[in-house]
Amino acid sequence: MNDSIRREFDHKINRLTKSKVYLDFCEEVYGYRMYLFNMMDKEQLDFIFKSIPLSPDDTVLDLGCGSGSILNALVKKSGCSGVGIDQLESNIVEIENKNILYINSDIDTISDFHLKPTVTLFIDSIYFSSAPEMLLKYLCDKKNNKIYLFYSQYLFNGNMADKSTLRKGFTKVAAILKGIQVPYEIIEYSENERLLYEKSIHSLKKREDDFICEGNHDLYEEKLKEQIMGKQLYDEGNASRYLYIIG
Repeated sequence: MNDSIRREFDHKINRLTKSKVYLDFCEEVYGYRMYLFNMMDKEQLDFIFKSIPLSPDDTVLDLGCGSGSILNALVKKSGCSGVGIDQLESNIVEIENKNILYINSDIDTISDFHLKPTVTLFIDSIYFSSAPEMLLKYLCDKKNNKIYLFYSQYLFNGNMADKSTLRKGFTKVAAILKGIQVPYEIIEYSENERLLYEKSIHSLKKREDDFICEGNHDLYEEKLKEQIMGKQLYDEGNASRYLYIIG
């Protein structure tokens, strides 16, 4: 991410995390009253909060942690330690617990910090890696590290020859995991994501006037455009979503 794009992204997230209307949107769409910027519906978030075994002895590494909402909730609930890494400026990331370390960096630099996670989260963040094979190999080689990787496969060109890559065992992530020869399980969340796009569009449209009153109509339009594009990909049969549980 170059500096100008990063500054623009920081500015956008900073504005959204100060928007009560966006927080209301998140509560309705995601099922939790927290600032979120991913494709995690309540069922997927419930999996993270209720099905990942965590104790005070664990260290959770959240790669692409965004504003820190999910990491904060996990650390508060389980008493574990947390490490979040993202390119957002630290003043935008809300760290609510002394047991959380925030690293302002590219996720591909993670090996520089010599961390020892027992649980690693990729929540719609593997896309930002310029070398996903190396990154996953490095994390898979970590002793006692279990990885939970949420990933959506999109075909923006609609090429019929690429349709096979939408299947759970043939996505780009699945190909990498097979290449580095690590065991994994898969849970499909394609229908969840399709419905999430529909719900997001409905929730945004009914809040347009509220976004305007906040002075955030440009953010509303950008978010709506993203959700309409996602819905269209599903309508055309060019999208799928999975959780890969590795290790």
